[in-house]
Amino acid sequence: MLVTMHLAGYFFLFLKPTGYIIPLALNFLVLAVVAYRSTRYRKRWTIAGMAVILPLLLVHSFMVLLWDYSYTKIDSPWNKQSVIIEYRHFSLGETTYQYNFYKTKLGLVGKLLDDQSIKMVIQDNEHPRLDAVGIIGMESAEWITENTIRFPAWQGMKEVHLGDSEVTRSEDTELARGKDSESVRIGEEIIKEIEVFMEKTKMRENGYTIHVNGNQLVTRYDESADESWIEVTSEGDKGPIPQQQCTRIVPNEERGYYMLEECTHRWEYPLFPLGSE
Repeated sequence: MLVTMHLAGYFFLFLKPTGYIIPLALNFLVLAVVAYRSTRYRKRWTIAGMAVILPLLLVHSFMVLLWDYSYTKIDSPWNKQSVIIEYRHFSLGETTYQYNFYKTKLGLVGKLLDDQSIKMVIQDNEHPRLDAVGIIGMESAEWITENTIRFPAWQGMKEVHLGDSEVTRSEDTELARGKDSESVRIGEEIIKEIEVFMEKTKMRENGYTIHVNGNQLVTRYDESADESWIEVTSEGDKGPIPQQQCTRIVPNEERGYYMLEECTHRWEYPLFPLGSE
């Protein structure tokens, strides 16, 4: 039954954190009991089955330990379905964040949305001080339709569609169009604020403040020393950019971001996408 479900993309969600360790262990115990109470002929076959299952159990246990997945559930406000997020990260000179999604109605069995998985690779020199939850913006996820959930990820907005067909996705897109327009409008306003802030920095105005992605940016100017800088802070020091001082904001067409440059901790940080979307 588990093999058939696996091939069809369905899973018992309570088994996901441990994989198939529990079913394999139960089979091993049952075979052990059968072997103990069987005739010599059937006992040989039972022992052979145990010899196969035990290595599988050990190998699978090691793989589950190596994968080290975490799980989070996000319920829909329409109370029709939920999303289980399976996520992990690993580093090999750069950090890779992997997210898999399962849709479920009762929370017992989940359907893998195998074409909706998200992978983000972040270079160490531009890595924000965020964990796997913060990189995808899991705590700020928003259901924009009954079948679409949107994540304000570090590398831009990511959407996961729970519909089973292109028709459903088209309907979701139409329903989300109003919210998309609102997001574009907000993005354009932030870009205007950044452009004004850049001008204030060049003019060496002291105390001009804006807020971008959880960070507060303030222009500072010391007249006696004839020095100007940008002060970067966040509430509780939880913003994506660490508290420090930077020299300027520069639009980088190649990277596609407004970049904070010549900062205290490192040379540059991505601040906000150049495009309003």
